[in-house]
Amino acid sequence: MIQDLSLEDLSLKDYQIFDVRSPSEWENGILKGVECVALLDDFGSFNENFLKEFQKNFDASKKPAFICRSGHRSKIAAQIVAEHLGIIGVNLAGGMLGLGADL
Repeated sequence: MIQDLSLEDLSLKDYQIFDVRSPSEWENGILKGVECVALLDDFGSFNENFLKEFQKNFDASKKPAFICRSGHRSKIAAQIVAEHLGIIGVNLAGGMLGLGADL
């Protein structure tokens, strides 16, 4: 089961944040210091390189936290990483919208 947390609940030194929105969504703004690894492309198709891109950018000394626009895709991303790589992360509930970002 993937845990839902708010950004305020995270100790940022312990977590690495992955923004799993699509590339066109990143153009609207990203959080400082996040890794951008799209779960879906701009057409809504699964990014076949998602796991490879995650592994390439993952700092194993930290826990992964996933964020998207609303929290749905990020939860799916966390589940995929847990299932395929055995790395347990958290979902940032509410996503960018929950942070009050006008996206």
